[in-house]
Amino acid sequence: MFITPIEPMRRRTLEDIGDIGAPAPAAAPDRSVQNVLSPAAQNLAETQRVANEDSYQLALGNADNLGAIMVNMLKAESAVQTTVQLTSRVVAAYKEILQIQV
Repeated sequence: MFITPIEPMRRRTLEDIGDIGAPAPAAAPDRSVQNVLSPAAQNLAETQRVANEDSYQLALGNADNLGAIMVNMLKAESAVQTTVQLTSRVVAAYKEILQIQV
């Protein structure tokens, strides 16, 4: 995740006002929380889907590669733990922001 540093405000001059009709600069990419976390949530869902399918096939006796099943289960467990920690940190940051007095 990239955090854009705060830049000092620059003083506007009359020459800057002449640029009002100029085309607007290209928009910065949208770095909202939703756009950052959506791929992580999709990855979690896909990892859990694969692990569930593997466990289902193992229960039916159709599993050939037990090592791959264990790796997929560990990936799913790791994804869940990461998601829980990330969620806890986001909630803690949100609570901290709410406590800031304006």
